[in-house]
Amino acid sequence: MHNSTLTWPQQRRSAPRRWLICLDMQRDYVVPGRPGYAAENAEVARVCASVLRLARGEEWRIVHSQLRREGAAAAWPRTLFSAPIEGLRPLVAEPVFFRRGLSAFGEAAFAGELRAARGEEVYLIGFSLADSCLATALAAVDAGITLTLIEDAIGAAAAAAAAAAAARTVLAPFVGLASSRRLEASALETLS
Repeated sequence: MHNSTLTWPQQRRSAPRRWLICLDMQRDYVVPGRPGYAAENAEVARVCASVLRLARGEEWRIVHSQLRREGAAAAWPRTLFSAPIEGLRPLVAEPVFFRRGLSAFGEAAFAGELRAARGEEVYLIGFSLADSCLATALAAVDAGITLTLIEDAIGAAAAAAAAAAAARTVLAPFVGLASSRRLEASALETLS
């Protein structure tokens, strides 16, 4: 009989995972004439795409949340304007949570997913700063999650521009505020 000691591989302690929350990245915000449209949202969408590429390249956990319009089917929203913006579509491995209220944390499955993000870096990008982003960021604080808004990757409807400035003022004491350039520089430092 062969006598040997079985040893299990030691678990390596990995670095904290980074997370990216993508809110309301829907065409309604970039199509002229739509209620969510603002001219500067095209630039916000470009910056969101850049942050999303960075996050995917570094294998962050990426989660998407969209407001479910009343009467929408349980699956992906059916209107052209509620579809994702080109270049910002979720990948198969990136969960999409549809919510009825303003905060993504109002959706139980989203809140459950983000519980794993406690103690890790969580970033937020997307649209509807004055309502969904504000509500989600404050709910993240209540859930014990440290959140950073990527300011140049957050858009708002033209009519909500003043409300967006107020939302930043309200959020500043509770969440981090950073630019996409600072995020990219931080990623480069991590690689060095």
